[in-house]
Amino acid sequence: MPTAPDSRYADELGRTNPSETARLRALTDALDADTLRRLDAVGPAPGARVLEVGAGTGTVAAWLASRCPRGLITATDLDTTHLPTGLPGHVRVLRHDVTRDPFPAESFDLIHARCVLLHLPERERVVERMRDWLAPGGTLLLEDVVHFPHTGLAPGDPVRRSVEGICALLADSYGMEPDWGLRAPDVLHRYGYEQIAAEIALPVFRKGAPIADFWYRTVAALAPRLRESGCMTEAGIGSALAALRDPDRVSFPLGVHAVRARRPPAAQAPSSERPDRRHFDDMT
Repeated sequence: MPTAPDSRYADELGRTNPSETARLRALTDALDADTLRRLDAVGPAPGARVLEVGAGTGTVAAWLASRCPRGLITATDLDTTHLPTGLPGHVRVLRHDVTRDPFPAESFDLIHARCVLLHLPERERVVERMRDWLAPGGTLLLEDVVHFPHTGLAPGDPVRRSVEGICALLADSYGMEPDWGLRAPDVLHRYGYEQIAAEIALPVFRKGAPIADFWYRTVAALAPRLRESGCMTEAGIGSALAALRDPDRVSFPLGVHAVRARRPPAAQAPSSERPDRRHFDDMT
């Protein structure tokens, strides 16, 4: 999750949270394998110009640098303190607000953003801006976490309740859209992208799994606000934290929805085809 402009959000899920580095590392460990598979399917050229939005701990930027040794990787975030030192020389690190700060038109062959746009009330405007930053024929890959309650968890299940509570808190307080990822393909179509394809992955929540560790740290960090807002009770928070460390529990309350699309090549009008849900590897 990126650091939002609101200071309370930044304090709870930002640099003043002593657990933030570990929380982000857990998310990285949970999601990187699928992210790198999707980026590899895009097939960026060795000289590609790539924008990594919300670069976080820098693992994806480092992989892109190895994949594009003659290219330029621009790694941006509102808080760049979690990016490692010693990244390759063709990685440019920028503190950049994707909702306001510009890039020249047609600057990038590939743009990737993971767990960013769902937190931005200006998300549709950002999709439009990214289209202009892409070179004709360039690729956009968006990955966002979505609530996925249809996995056998009863409505009162403490883990499901923690997902619902945090989604409600962040939506009400900061304009997060929990199911943005599911809506993204239609928005991309509306803004003139083509060859739109999507997939969803369900990381397993069980004791010791990185995604469960990430969620445990997120619930713990947001516990004061969850109580204050009435989104969760003290008992509910305790039950969720215990469930996330219970070795006998397995669940899939969150999905990662990924959508890939291209800016039309020069001199080609935007396609009128509707988005589909083909697997990325089926897309040529």
